[in-house]
Amino acid sequence: MNIMEQHMDTSQDTNPWLEAARSVPAPQVPKTKHLSPEAPLLNDAVQIDSDVVIKAEQPRAVLVAAHGGAGTTTWSHILGAVDGGSVERWVSEREPVDVPAVLVLRASVEGISTAKSILALHGAEAFVAALVVAASPGKLPRRITSELRILGGAVNLIHAPWVPDLLLKRAAHAAPSDLSTKELIKLTTMLTKQGIYTQGETP
Repeated sequence: MNIMEQHMDTSQDTNPWLEAARSVPAPQVPKTKHLSPEAPLLNDAVQIDSDVVIKAEQPRAVLVAAHGGAGTTTWSHILGAVDGGSVERWVSEREPVDVPAVLVLRASVEGISTAKSILALHGAEAFVAALVVAASPGKLPRRITSELRILGGAVNLIHAPWVPDLLLKRAAHAAPSDLSTKELIKLTTMLTKQGIYTQGETP
């Protein structure tokens, strides 16, 4: 077995950063957060029945950046989520009743390493999922795939697609229409399955 194969076979339970992440007490977060009229909601639907009322009370996802250039601003505009800025800012400003955030990182060695450090510091339960933003088109390098598999042992991973057109515009100008309907529905469906709600489901 070569060094790369040994790396890929690394047990999740023997990773010091993973054990540290698991040892941090989970924050006490209520299942439903009742928001004020000014707070951002899942959508602008009129509360005409109980189902809509329940849906409207769900807060939009908060995306926080694991590192600079992670893509938090871009993807918050695409998904209709809240741009929570850096992890440091989110940790300092969040309230005890706030829902856990979505950690955003690039699919790179640096991005994954930083995400591991954040999970070890704040605990895996502080983040409902991690949004992994593609760093390049095509198939991921074997080492990145292996590192993501290990990271996925601590937090649910949701992969954002590679979108070349996003390289041609400013992050604040990104919009749901930058993704195909199929890509956007696939991504929002994955988020919803993790209990993460966004403002728009389709372009």
